[in-house]
Amino acid sequence: MQPKTNELLILPLGGLEQIGANCTMIGTNGEWIIVDLGIAFHDSLGIEVLTPDISFPIRMADKIKGLFITHAHEDHIGAIQYLWPQLKCPIYVTEFPAAVLRQKLKEYSWGNDVKINLVTCKNPIKLENFEIEYVSLAHSILGACGLYIKTKAGTIFHTGDWKIDDAPLLGDKIDEKRLIEIGKEGVDCLLCDSTNVLVADEAGSETAVREALSRVISQYDKKRITVTCFASNVARMETVFHLARRSGRKIAIVGRSMFKMISAVSETSYLSKDFKAGISSIIPEEEAISLPPSKVLLMCTGSQGETRSALFRLARGENRVIKLGKHDVVLFSSKVIPGNEICIRDMQNLLTRNGVEIVTTTTEDDIHVSGHPSKGDLIRMYEWLKPKSFIPIHGDAVMLHAHQKLAEQSGISESLIIESGDIVGVSGGRLSKVSKIDLTFMALDGQCLIPITHDVLKERSMMSSEGSLSVSFIISNESRLVNSPDIITRGIYIEKKEAKTLESRIYQIVSNELSKHPDSISDIKKECVMAIKKIMFKQFDKKPTIFIHIHRK
Repeated sequence: MQPKTNELLILPLGGLEQIGANCTMIGTNGEWIIVDLGIAFHDSLGIEVLTPDISFPIRMADKIKGLFITHAHEDHIGAIQYLWPQLKCPIYVTEFPAAVLRQKLKEYSWGNDVKINLVTCKNPIKLENFEIEYVSLAHSILGACGLYIKTKAGTIFHTGDWKIDDAPLLGDKIDEKRLIEIGKEGVDCLLCDSTNVLVADEAGSETAVREALSRVISQYDKKRITVTCFASNVARMETVFHLARRSGRKIAIVGRSMFKMISAVSETSYLSKDFKAGISSIIPEEEAISLPPSKVLLMCTGSQGETRSALFRLARGENRVIKLGKHDVVLFSSKVIPGNEICIRDMQNLLTRNGVEIVTTTTEDDIHVSGHPSKGDLIRMYEWLKPKSFIPIHGDAVMLHAHQKLAEQSGISESLIIESGDIVGVSGGRLSKVSKIDLTFMALDGQCLIPITHDVLKERSMMSSEGSLSVSFIISNESRLVNSPDIITRGIYIEKKEAKTLESRIYQIVSNELSKHPDSISDIKKECVMAIKKIMFKQFDKKPTIFIHIHRK
């Protein structure tokens, strides 16, 4: 579907069913731009990463005029490394996200082929059918921006992720003045972050976090301290550097993603004196364990309980150098992302069993502030931009509906809840669903991207819950059984007496099917599978995945 001359279309490809995989297309006059291309994290069936389905933009690659990145979090930028070779469009991005993106792409042979256009706020990118202005917003990562998108058919403001922070320590403040100006110019539709719509209190400032962490760290002057936070939160990292030096502690970093983020910061104008001094004070893990606990501060990734993260490996005792115990305290300077509760709890239980003291936002709520807007922040954004219509984005169904209700209570009469694949028309202050395309999230399975609905994953799911049963037998050239079938079960408990009965019944099934279909191996397999499935369900209340292997002698 191509947008007409006086038509303005919005097509989300992700970010509306769950947290992550944010990606939205904006179209007018036969052309499209893409806003963000992120991943969602997944933790089942051996899948850790999901990406948006970009089959639609691939079909019209010559009509895609650019990929515009709001900020460098993985749920907005992480899919580029998997999907850009299929799009091959230019990328527009500000300084810090550009540095992070370059870090990612240098690992790929095609990385140098990517055209990265460095942009600055208040200097619009002018294309034939679009004018896109980056507007500075505060967030929990450097360089976050909203996008003011102007076309002949109307205007859209896309916030990306944001918050209001009047004292961010490191990075840019929200450009309230420009947002008010844009509101006066006119916004036909606002697409706005919904992540913290259920939170009444203001998001808070990084300055307050520094004060809180300083207070908590001073309480543990005899213990070795580990601070875990999001690797992308560079301002938090700078705070830890600052407090470590002030308390006379050396810093050791555990986790590759933090080193990558430090490398990215070092390439930008955000490299402050505090941050630079912090980098110079980093020591290797081997040196850290040789110092008294009171002289060491570890900074560690893994605050969300990721099973392969640095902190979870420490909790399991898998780090070859550092072992955590009764002389350690771990400060979780992070929020719990919805869906990660069980993994985080499991990790914290392991740490506690090892004698480690745990400090979280439950007992010390000021040691973290969110990077997303609370109700009060959202209302201020409505007041600044004065949008004629509104679409909540970046959240699950509960968040999106709560955000729609808040917007309506704040005086925005025209709003719409949409799903990935919905094509929405914007006409002045009116919204309408004009069409829909079928989308399926893609799963990264090893090095391959496959649809999340693929039979491979269905079989994996079935085997994980129902087990598997494999039957192998040899037949002669006359299609007679040479031996008793060899039966192997995986993930199914069968008592010895029942196993003998099952073996006898399967032998009878195979013999019968051989006599019925002596010349058709495929028919033998199909009929054997159906008959064995009936037995397994009736006798064991199980529906295992069944494999039949036939060998001719």
